[in-house]
Amino acid sequence: MKKKAATEHASFRINKKTLESLKNVSREEQLSLNTYVNQIFDSHISWDLFAHEVGWVVMLKSALKEIVKNVDSETLVQISRNAAESGSKEIALSMRGKYGIDEWISILKNRAKSSGFSIKEYSDDGTVKLVMYHDMGEKWSLFFETYYNTIFSDLGANIKSEHTENSILLEFKTEI
Repeated sequence: MKKKAATEHASFRINKKTLESLKNVSREEQLSLNTYVNQIFDSHISWDLFAHEVGWVVMLKSALKEIVKNVDSETLVQISRNAAESGSKEIALSMRGKYGIDEWISILKNRAKSSGFSIKEYSDDGTVKLVMYHDMGEKWSLFFETYYNTIFSDLGANIKSEHTENSILLEFKTEI
């Protein structure tokens, strides 16, 4: 069972229109306003605050799909490896203060959530499986399977992976 995080009371002055928008979205999502605002704060602290500093960009999904689709697989794999090898340590240090497996799992989860991809985690018998569904096509799967394999292999993780047209499976042995 997860322990509840300690909380503290705080008061904020919020623009009336912004507060009404927050209330409307929280109702639509069937969340309390408190839960919704905490999710926003958490997302900002764990992703938004640092993502642009380390090179993540927002891009139109349809354009990115077309670009990736039109690059040959060999070039795509090489670009993916180069990106992982040249920036993964800096990304983790900037975003989490440490370069490690747990930090990169956290970054992967936050990135997926921020990108609107679904990610599920399964634990069984000393193994953690992460399954990310992205709806971006087979070459996107190839790109990010290669990217994460390169990072986690560099970190010494015992990782297995596979991909389908729209999903990536990463499997870790937890006794690392």
